[in-house]
Amino acid sequence: MEKWEILDADGNPTGRVIVRGEPLRAGDYHLVEHIWIADSKGRLLIQQRNPNLRLMPGMWAATGGSAVAGEDSESAARRELFEELSIRTVPGELVYGGRMRRRNSFTDLWILYRDIDSTALRLQKEEVAATKWVTVEELIAMLGDRSFHHYGTAYFQFVFRAIERGRRTLYVSDLDGTLLRDDQTLSDHTVDTLNRLISRGMMVSAATARGTIGVQLVGLDRIHFRMPVVMLGGVLLYDVPHRRILQSCDMPAPTVSAVLQVFRNAGREPQLYRRRGDEVHIYYTSLRPQEEAFTRRTDKDGRDFLRYYHRVTHLKSSPALFFSCQGTLAEQQALQAKLENIPGIRAVLYRDTYMEDNWFLEICRDDADKGHGVRRLRQRVGADRVVAFGDNRNDIPLFREADLALCVANGSDEAKAVADRVIGSNEEDGVANFLHAIYNRRL
Repeated sequence: MEKWEILDADGNPTGRVIVRGEPLRAGDYHLVEHIWIADSKGRLLIQQRNPNLRLMPGMWAATGGSAVAGEDSESAARRELFEELSIRTVPGELVYGGRMRRRNSFTDLWILYRDIDSTALRLQKEEVAATKWVTVEELIAMLGDRSFHHYGTAYFQFVFRAIERGRRTLYVSDLDGTLLRDDQTLSDHTVDTLNRLISRGMMVSAATARGTIGVQLVGLDRIHFRMPVVMLGGVLLYDVPHRRILQSCDMPAPTVSAVLQVFRNAGREPQLYRRRGDEVHIYYTSLRPQEEAFTRRTDKDGRDFLRYYHRVTHLKSSPALFFSCQGTLAEQQALQAKLENIPGIRAVLYRDTYMEDNWFLEICRDDADKGHGVRRLRQRVGADRVVAFGDNRNDIPLFREADLALCVANGSDEAKAVADRVIGSNEEDGVANFLHAIYNRRL
C-alpha cells in the first residue's frame, strides 16, 4: 500500500500522510519525480506507457512517479528509474534540475547524462511498453501530434533549459564556410546571437585553419569569446580578447628539415609559420599569385599585415608551427603523397572555399589537427561534452572528436558523411540559429 506525504503550498511537509488514491484536499500537494535521460548526442530517452494503465494508456511520457512517505526526492527518482527501466545509479549521479508546482503536486526534475543501449533495458511491463531515443525536435513533433503527453509549455521549456544547464557542453564552430558567410564576413545576426548566448553562460569557441592574421581579418573579436579558440587547424590555443597564445604545438627542427627537403625536391616553395611571443609570423622565399594576394589583405579599418610576412633567401630548419601552400588538386596530391613518408606530421589537403580549383595543403605535427586541438581545449575548460559545427574535409577530425557533429547544408559530401546531422547553411546563419534554438525551444 503506497503512502504519500502531504506538502503545503510552499512545498513543506505538513506531517500528514495519505494512501495513494485518497482525494487530496484543496491546498494539498504531493511530491512527483520526473527523470530525463540525455545522451552525448543530445537525444532524450522516452518511454511508452502500458496500454492497460488507467492514466495516459499507450502514451509516450517521461520516466517518473510519486515519492512515498519517508523517501527523499533523489532516492525516489533513483528507485523509479530502476523499477521502470532497470537503470542503476549511485547517489549523486542524477543531476537536480529544479522544482515546479503543478496542480496538486510538486514535480522535481532529475537528469541522468548517460549513453544507454535502450534495447538492453529490462522494462517494468506493468508500467512501460517500450522505450526509444528521440531528438528534441522529434519530441516537439510528438507533442504536436499528441503521441507524447503534453505536460505544458512552461514544463518543457523548464526541462530543456535544465538539461542544457546541467552539463558543461562546449560548442565549437569552424569559421570559413560554416560560421562565416560566403563573403568571409560574420553576419550581425550571428554576432548578436552568439554574444547573447555567451553572456548567458554558453561555452562557445571556434576551430579554424586560420592563424592570428586570418581571425583579425574577419573581425572575430566582435564575438565576445570567453573560451580559447583553436587556430591553425589545431596547432594553437588562442585567447582572442587578449591576443595571447596559450598553447602551441611546434614541429622539431629535424622534422622541419625533412619537410623542406620534400618541397625542394618537388620544386615547390611553402610558407612557414613560426611563433614570436604571442604572434605568428610567416616566412617564404617566393609566392604564387593567390598566395601573394594573402599578404596584401587589410582589415575593415584598412590596416595591413605586412609586418607579419617575411621574404627570406632560404627557410631555416629550426622549430616551426605550420607549413602551408596552395595549388591545383593534382599537384597538391602528388606533394601530399611524398610528405606522408615523414613520421610525426600530418598533411591535410582541402578545397579552397572561395577560389575555384585552388587547394590548400597544410602540414603540422601529427597531434595538431582540429580534433586534438579541441581535445586539449575540452580538458582545459573542463567540458563534459563537445558539439561541433563544420563544412569541409579538414573538419572531419573535429567531427570525430565531438559527441555531436553538425554539418552545415553547404558542406562537402565528405563532411556530411561523417556528421550526425545537417543544419542550415552558412548563408542562413545555421550555427547561430541552432544554438539559439537550444535556449529558446518553440513548442
